[in-house]
Formats: sequence, C-alpha cells, structure tokens
Amino acid sequence: MPILPTLCHDGNDPGNQPMRAFANLFLILFLADGGFSLVDELVSLLTPLAPFTALRGLLGGMVSVTAALVYLCLGIDRRLPKRLFLPLISFVFFCPLSTWLFPALAGFRAYGLLAAAAQVALGSLPLCHFRNKGARCLTMPPALFAAPFFSLRNTLLFGAANLFVVPLALALLSLFAANSYMAGHTSGFMRLGPGGLSMTERVYRRDNRTIRLAAMIHVGSREYYDELAASLATGRTIVLAEGVSDARNLLRDRIDYGRVAGFLGLTSQQEMRLRGRIIEAAELESPRPRPRGAGDEAPAGEADILRADVDVSAFRPPTILLFDALGRHLRESPSFAKGFLAFNSWGEKNITPEMYAIIMDDILHRRNMEVVRHLDKALVRYDTVVIPWGALHMKEIEAEVLKRGFKLREEREKVSIDFRKMLAGML
Repeated sequence: MPILPTLCHDGNDPGNQPMRAFANLFLILFLADGGFSLVDELVSLLTPLAPFTALRGLLGGMVSVTAALVYLCLGIDRRLPKRLFLPLISFVFFCPLSTWLFPALAGFRAYGLLAAAAQVALGSLPLCHFRNKGARCLTMPPALFAAPFFSLRNTLLFGAANLFVVPLALALLSLFAANSYMAGHTSGFMRLGPGGLSMTERVYRRDNRTIRLAAMIHVGSREYYDELAASLATGRTIVLAEGVSDARNLLRDRIDYGRVAGFLGLTSQQEMRLRGRIIEAAELESPRPRPRGAGDEAPAGEADILRADVDVSAFRPPTILLFDALGRHLRESPSFAKGFLAFNSWGEKNITPEMYAIIMDDILHRRNMEVVRHLDKALVRYDTVVIPWGALHMKEIEAEVLKRGFKLREEREKVSIDFRKMLAGML
C-alpha cells in the first residue's frame, strides 16, 4: 500500500467506469478549485495581484454544474456515499450565497481566505473516508461500485427529502438572482435579502461640502421614512426632494401610492414628513439665502426643501400613456397584485421597444439630470445636500457626484420593507 494518497484505478471493471469517473471528476475539480482559490486569496492579501482569478471562475462554474448533477445522481445510485458528497455539494450551493445571507461577511477581508481553506479541508474528505474502506486514495475506489446501483428505498427517501429541500433552494436562488439584478441596476443602493428589502445611504465629501444619497422606494415601512426624516442635519442643509409635478393636469389617472401601500400593509413615501422650509428653485439663483426665523419660515437651523424634479409636461407621449395606464389599472383592480398583472398584460400589447427606450429615458435620465442641475447650484450655497430619490436613479446620480470630485466616506444600510412585518400586517 502506498504511503501517500493516490488516484485509484478501476483495473478491469469497465462496467463501473461512467458513474465512478463522473463522481471522481467532481471530487478532483472541487479540490482543485479550493487549492487555486486558497493560493489566489493568499497572494491577494499580501500583494495587489490576483493571479488565478480567471481560472477560479472557470473551475467554479464547472464545479457548480457537476455538483448539481452529482446531487441528482445521489437519488439514483445508492453506491455514492452521501456522507461524503452532501457536505461538498452544500458548500458549493451556500458559499456564493454566504455574503448575501450574512452581509457582515462581505466586509471581512480574510473571509475569502477562510472560505477557500474550508473548501480544501472538505476536498480532503475522500482521504479520510476511503481510508476506512481499505484504500488510501483521493478518488473513489472500484470496490465501492461492486454492489447494485439502484435501490427503490434510496430513491424514495431522497425524493421525500427534496420535497422540502428543492423549494427552499429555489426560493433562495430566486431571491439571490433578484438581488443581483437589483444591485446591478442600482449600483448596490438596493439589496434584497431573505428577511426584507434594504436601502443604502452613502455619504460623499469634498472639502467642506457633503452629499448624502439616500435610496428610496415608493412604499415602505413608516419607521424607515421617519428615521430618514429625523436624520436631517441642522445648519446649511438642503433636501433636493423627488416628486413629479403635473401643473397642466396631463395625467388623467394618477398613481395612488397610498392605495398600493395599503394593499401591502406599508406606508407611502408621500407620507414622509420632512421638517424644513419649502423653497422655490429661483432661490438657488439669489446671491444669499433668505433670512430664517421670520413669518411662515421654518425655525433657524432646519433644512431647506426644494422639489428638484420635472413636470409631467417634460415627458413625451409614450411616458404619459404609460403612467395613465398604470394609474388606471391600479385604481380599478381590487388588489395590487391583480392591478399590476393587468398593467403588465397591457404593457406587453401596447409598449414597443422603441417606446420603452423613450419611457426609460424620461423617467430616469431626464429626471436625474434635473436633480443634478439643482445639485450644482445647491453646492454653492449649502454645506450639506441630501438627495432622497428612488434607488433606480442612484446609479447615474452617484456617477455625477463622483465626477465632481466627491469621495465616498460612509455607507449605511436600512431595512425599508421587513417581509415578516409586511405579511403580519396583511393577515
């Protein structure tokens, strides 16, 4: 018997080759991925280099695919040792989700190194397991495949266990995919987790000027809105508020976010009460601020509030048509879900790709440029500018803030919708 572990061979047993070869392929790929990841993480901690990043991506994809197939094989081939494969497959599934399930891990610099070390340790399980079987090798010995491969009892138990495992795994993967999509489109200002929807606030500074970008959502928990309203700093502070006006009454059916919030047991953003003095855009052009503490003005020290959004008249016809349809379907439907489904069906029939491009340019880019225009003027007169806008706007607004030389200094995350509380309020 060799002193060091080796790869075991089949000898003259070609009937056992396919399944054994595939299972061994997974074990080798898993250990190789862990080994390269460990070296890569060590190098990246000590130097600015990451030599195996591309190879890790390739190996990681192969390990994920083979892990899923091996998991299915566990329900068919009774000879595959579940005590060996389930820990490895669980690691492949949960490791990519770990920083999403536990966000604090993302800020732990050595977490990648620890995860790679854990993968190498798990990849060494074959050595311990197969030694008990009389072999000293890293791959599955031929003797394990001498018995019949199928057992009805094994398949039935595996199927019964997956009545719980598969729905849970699909739910987690769906939420994870949705979170990845949101993060990509909002530059990380919105995060979807198993427990709820969270919004991010980022603070940027340049010299003695501060900009706070606070991601918002039209409906959320009252505590979320109240906390933001209470956090406004005193002093020379202005809030560039979101909110499309309709001076010419172009919308026949306005979107009632209060009704949407009522469907979900939440609060509308429109109910957020920001304490401060309402100002007009023309005041940003005046040479000095109006005096405080007189007449109907807010007490000294409170923030100025400016609606820094566009009017509906700035939108093109497809956008007005869309908002009218959304408001109408939500108003006429008995529930939010039915209203949204009806609106979605209407959109598939009536909105062309060309119209969609116009709509997205109106509701995102044009409005973003409007608040940025007000931002440049506000920075001349105010020390702190707060922009509490929808999360989808933040990617472009943040890019404009960074272009102006501001640096990110702080980041905090707050839960805007707690799924457990929302469900409790709906029941």
